[in-house]
Amino acid sequence: MAGNMESAKKSPVYVPPDLTLRLLRLLLGISGFLFLFYTVGHYLTGWPFPTPIDLLRIASAVVLGGLLGLIFSRFWPLPPKPGLERIFRIFFLLLPALLLGYALQVFLGANQALSIILPLSAWLGSGLIIRLPEEGQKAPEKSAK
Repeated sequence: MAGNMESAKKSPVYVPPDLTLRLLRLLLGISGFLFLFYTVGHYLTGWPFPTPIDLLRIASAVVLGGLLGLIFSRFWPLPPKPGLERIFRIFFLLLPALLLGYALQVFLGANQALSIILPLSAWLGSGLIIRLPEEGQKAPEKSAK
């Protein structure tokens, strides 16, 4: 029985020591980009100018998506190397994120694409916690800088 429990032991994960700060920077960056995107869109394409309520809707979608991604990555950390597991992981993350985004879009009555903003921030937020390679496996190669 003890040997069976050892084989079911989870792989170690890397949780950054400054996880809260990284998540906050990520969410502020996404929100800032989207605020700028919708403001520039007003001047270039004639979209309605984003009101403070619109900016609050965008920020709430970004925060909900980021938190959903972080909670998801606690249960299923990002695999150490690209492959089929990452594809399934994204699929299982984006289904509830899209549904939550559509619900938020309908209930808030937003003109912005909250149904796309929320899954995008969930996907980006889910990459903060990474599963380390198991012993005996090679670590993924870092890209050349």
